Amino acid sequence: MEIEKTPFLEIDKKNIFTEQQKALGFIFDNLDLSKIAFCGGVADYLNLRQYYQMHINDLDIIYENEEDLDPIKNKVDVKRYISKFYRTRNGETLVYKFKIYGKEINVDNFPKDFSTLTLTQSPLLGKMVWHSSFNEMKKFHNNEIHLKTSEIAGINYEWKRLYKHSKKASLYNNVTFLEEKNLIHTIKKNVS
Repeated sequence: MEIEKTPFLEIDKKNIFTEQQKALGFIFDNLDLSKIAFCGGVADYLNLRQYYQMHINDLDIIYENEEDLDPIKNKVDVKRYISKFYRTRNGETLVYKFKIYGKEINVDNFPKDFSTLTLTQSPLLGKMVWHSSFNEMKKFHNNEIHLKTSEIAGINYEWKRLYKHSKKASLYNNVTFLEEKNLIHTIKKNVS
C-alpha cells in the first residue's frame, strides 16, 4: 500500500541512511509486505522515532513461511545459519547482505509464529509495513539484558549486545514512565 502523505516520510528520508533506504527499497519491491514484519532496529526506529532521533543499521525481518522469501532468493545470496543470539521457530536465521556504495547492509530473516507476537503497522519511507509493536520490543529488550551479561553469556559475551539491549530498553522504559506520569510532553518530539 502506497502512502501519499505522511508526517514521517521526511523524518525517514533524513534519518535513514541512503544505503539502508536502498536496501529497504529492494525489500519493498521484491517481498509481499503483508507476509513479513520488521523486528529489531527497524521496529525500534518505527516505535520510537517520534520521541528520539534514531538510525537504522542492519535490517531484521520475521516471516512465517520461508516461501515468502522466494522472490529474493534468486536475486541475492541467501545463507542459512544457526541463530546464535536469538530464539527462532527452527533455530535458524536466513541472512543476505547488500553492498551499497561500498557499505555492507546485513539482513537477518527469522522464522517466527506471528500468532505469538503483537504486530502493528506503520508507514516507513512511504510504505505501510508490519513490525513488532512498542510493547513487544520493550519486553524483548528488557528480557534480553540479563541473558547478555558475561556471567550468563560466557564465551558468547559481547559487551556491545548488552549495551544495545540496555540502551533500547531504557528508551522504551522512559517513554512508558513519562506516559504513566502524564509527562510525555517533556520529550521534544521529532514530529510536529
